[in-house]
Amino acid sequence: MATIPTPFSERLGIRHPICLGPMGLISTPPMVAAVSNAGGLGIMGTAMFDSESLREAIRETRRLTDKPFGISIMAAHPTAAGHAEVAIEERVAFVTTSAGSPKKLAPLFREAGIENYHVVPSVKLAMKAKQAGCTGLVAEGSEGASFKSPDEISTLVLIPQVVDATGLPVIGAGGIGDGRGLAAALCLGAVAVQMGTRFIATHESPIHDNYKQALLGLAESDTMMVGRKSGPLRVARNACSLEMAEFEKSTNDVAELRAKIGYHRFPEAALTGDVENGLLVAGQVVGMVDDLPRVSELMARMVAEAAEIFDRKRQGFAAGT
Repeated sequence: MATIPTPFSERLGIRHPICLGPMGLISTPPMVAAVSNAGGLGIMGTAMFDSESLREAIRETRRLTDKPFGISIMAAHPTAAGHAEVAIEERVAFVTTSAGSPKKLAPLFREAGIENYHVVPSVKLAMKAKQAGCTGLVAEGSEGASFKSPDEISTLVLIPQVVDATGLPVIGAGGIGDGRGLAAALCLGAVAVQMGTRFIATHESPIHDNYKQALLGLAESDTMMVGRKSGPLRVARNACSLEMAEFEKSTNDVAELRAKIGYHRFPEAALTGDVENGLLVAGQVVGMVDDLPRVSELMARMVAEAAEIFDRKRQGFAAGT
């Protein structure tokens, strides 16, 4: 099996420099373990947990895999301090922080010897994360699903600028779904990639099959941003998102907007399979998603494709190949 070792994969002790994006209702212990068992780094979404349920989720993941995995913590969330304490006590291998300043959390992880990468959408925020003491960064472009920066900086331009400005190891995220994306991110200076949408569309993904089938039918132009006034969120275009977009035109009251636009309707699609009236979170890479492979199959073919690209590069990209 092909491998593409990077400083990140070697430091974490994983086979492939591919990470699971931490997604609520999706990046659960079985899904995290599936990615880690396949040689990548599973990262668990934790927003739905209190401290003790997070501890149990970590221990459940350890029952499913003996490979490294990580968790994600929303830095501004009321549970952040408790989650950080649990992560340190349970000695998780890796923590990403997002949605807030890592200033209070980064020193705790650094002292505990735990890798801590902060998710950033711009060079300015990347520099702040470096100053806070994070050991690395996740540079996430606007192509990706879920919450996004209003600046909407693309992955292609974000990764190299964050790499150059900070000198820290960088994971590239947003718009990556195959070996070409993996190769491109590594060529831009990233040490690994993180994927969300592409992992949703896999056999092991713990969401309703209607959701997965809906992703197979979407084009790259079938996503949109809702909540631009209250917190941009990239989702698929359907009755739910169009309703949210229409409501946004009616008010500038942020509290009203947040009450109507957000993840509260995601379970309708993810758990019950109502892909028209529920929120269908998806990134622009969805236009490349045309099958539902097993996690191990997806990762193996991505790495094989990227390795072939690098082999061709070494051979000078001979004409006609």
